[in-house]
Amino acid sequence: MEYSQLEIIPHTSPFSPSSEVSSIKTFYRLILPYLHILRDTYFVRSVAIYKQGKSKAEHEFAAVEILGPQSSKSVLIVERTPDGTAFSGTYRILSSHNFVGAKDTIISLDPHTFDEVARGRSATLLQRFIFDSPPGRGTFPAVDFCHIIASISAYQESYTLLGSSCYWFAGMVMKMAQECFPVKQTVGNGNIAGRCKGIKIFFPQPKAMRDIMSLYKTKRKEEGSSFKYIIEAVLVITEQRMLSELVPPSQQGGLLPVAGIEIVTSPENRRPT
Repeated sequence: MEYSQLEIIPHTSPFSPSSEVSSIKTFYRLILPYLHILRDTYFVRSVAIYKQGKSKAEHEFAAVEILGPQSSKSVLIVERTPDGTAFSGTYRILSSHNFVGAKDTIISLDPHTFDEVARGRSATLLQRFIFDSPPGRGTFPAVDFCHIIASISAYQESYTLLGSSCYWFAGMVMKMAQECFPVKQTVGNGNIAGRCKGIKIFFPQPKAMRDIMSLYKTKRKEEGSSFKYIIEAVLVITEQRMLSELVPPSQQGGLLPVAGIEIVTSPENRRPT
């Protein structure tokens, strides 16, 4: 009897369209054990920044186009808004000296194109970075995008209009993507992004870039450790199952399965193939 490799990739891809909204922290924590496996499967085709709203309120957000197996596509929106549970008045986010909590979310959408995102949100495309994505592989793994947005979110968890606002968050997503991976083509004008009522309020500060880059590199290093941990856990579970199925209880004695060691039994104790 041949035992197939235990499937440890989620049955539903974290990048599949689902129209679900989740905090970036929750999303990152849930897929962290699978990042090493997903690295060679899903790639970023492009990252874009949009402006939404033309009256009193304006908002900027980032969107990413993900390419997966069998040419599957999905679009994710990542954005920052003030945390509604902490927000107690407009004046609080108008001052750079007052802070409210930031609500960073990731949305997996049914629309598969940026045009549909723009129409659905009545938003305007400001700039788009297109990355090289030859068939079967790519230069920008989607798991690195997960590391990037998690690092930006963790670096500054407060919201201020003139500091770490939606403009800052979307702008940092674009800047980090540009810094970490080679851009094949640029569409639009990045100079018109990061503006509130026409006034430029987002500037990528060198210290923030260095600190976020450091967080990103740390998360990439930890990715391998997380993968090693789940593989060891899978080996233990698999060998316990094999021991219970292949060896009669009367013959198990004091045997304990050890991760990484194959359990060998005599032919008469194996199930027929």
